[in-house]
Amino acid sequence: MTVLQDPLTISGMASANKIYEFPVRQFLRQLITDNAQHARFLNMLAMLEHMGSRKIMVSQTVKPQRMSEDILKHLAEEARHASFFKRQAERAAGHDMEGWMDDNTMARVPALMYFGRLDAGISNVVGPSSAYSWVSLIIELRACWLYRIYQQTLAESDYHLSLKSLLAEENRHLEEMYIACGKNVDQLKHLSTYESGLFKKLWDKIITSIEQPYEPAVKI
Repeated sequence: MTVLQDPLTISGMASANKIYEFPVRQFLRQLITDNAQHARFLNMLAMLEHMGSRKIMVSQTVKPQRMSEDILKHLAEEARHASFFKRQAERAAGHDMEGWMDDNTMARVPALMYFGRLDAGISNVVGPSSAYSWVSLIIELRACWLYRIYQQTLAESDYHLSLKSLLAEENRHLEEMYIACGKNVDQLKHLSTYESGLFKKLWDKIITSIEQPYEPAVKI
């Protein structure tokens, strides 16, 4: 990255979430051996990426004078990420997966609540005019953290799927949003801590949402 320090490090997310890396990795290792549950997980990621693209569209459309080429590119890439995960979900399932329903999307309602609460909480702190950049930044932090672990797990398995190109784009988005937010480290740390609490609740719901829960040791 071209910034002086990696936002994952200076935000405190990397260190604060270190204790979660092993259980998340173990969960993913078991998940990718179960095509049906893996498909539901991938479809959840597709839904979250779609929500991210929709957040950009809705928040920036009300101020068309701010709709730059960079923002349009960010919007297009997030929509493409949603399409990518939807395609991979259908590949894992072996059939079409229409929309996002409880039976085809892992922890659908908790995932919706995670995003909604994150958006609302950050917006209340930074104000509506800065919400796009800050919500995007914090979401990119979590995406980079989770997708790195997911990519490493996939690389160690027999499952043929690579997130390298997607990760490169998410890392670029992370850098861009960090700069857009003025490299405000104190605010970054505060909002990252807030997100980590929401993510912990979401992950607990992900663990319990599968039909046959894995061993308790994989919980965080």
